[in-house]
Amino acid sequence: MYITDKIRLERKSHVIHFGMISMTFVSYKTSFLISLVLIRGTIYKWGEDMAFSKGKRIEDETSKRIVDLAVNIGCKEGADSLTVTRLCRELNCDRRVIYNRFRDVDEINMIVAQRCSAELVAKAKAAMDPQASYYDNFIAFIVASFAYIYEKNAYFQYYTALYRITEDGIRNEILQNLADMIEAGKASGDVREDTNSYHAAENMWLIITGIGSVLASNANYKYQDGLDAMLFGIKAIVSYMQS
Repeated sequence: MYITDKIRLERKSHVIHFGMISMTFVSYKTSFLISLVLIRGTIYKWGEDMAFSKGKRIEDETSKRIVDLAVNIGCKEGADSLTVTRLCRELNCDRRVIYNRFRDVDEINMIVAQRCSAELVAKAKAAMDPQASYYDNFIAFIVASFAYIYEKNAYFQYYTALYRITEDGIRNEILQNLADMIEAGKASGDVREDTNSYHAAENMWLIITGIGSVLASNANYKYQDGLDAMLFGIKAIVSYMQS
């Protein structure tokens, strides 16, 4: 949450800290900007959260290097290891290099999640057969997604389950692909028209990621048991879509 109020003052630029509150005064001749920036209950300094140069994100080769490194760290060592300090140390750069390109480490983590989800979706789509029926391909996509999550490590699984909450609900690339496939089924007549594509996809996504999380965190839980449980739930939703 960002709270910003503009007032006019005649003082020099300075930063005032009151416990958890940081007030930054930025001078433009006689105009000053008082900014209270609250993120996760912590208020950060102006330069650490308002990361863009004149409101514009810097997109360049360095941005790509940061993301590539973030994906490597996040997927191999986990989100806890992915910090701005770590990125700066690996890239031998100043923190401003990161904050000029990304708002915070949460945004970087979401970009890593998008990369992981895109990789997963590509693998799952490769399992589909153009000659197969709609529902055979639908199940093939889900089984391939589930298997790929299992084949990777728990860190990869964590990123495929990351999501954003928007005004339209939960947003996740795997969820969105499932919703698009259901919409395509409605257009082709394979799925009943009154099916809520988003809700059906959301339930499927929760089943896939939920059971995938149990598999990733418990070595005693067998893959086949997880697959059977996952398909039981998925096929129940599919049955509704067909009726």
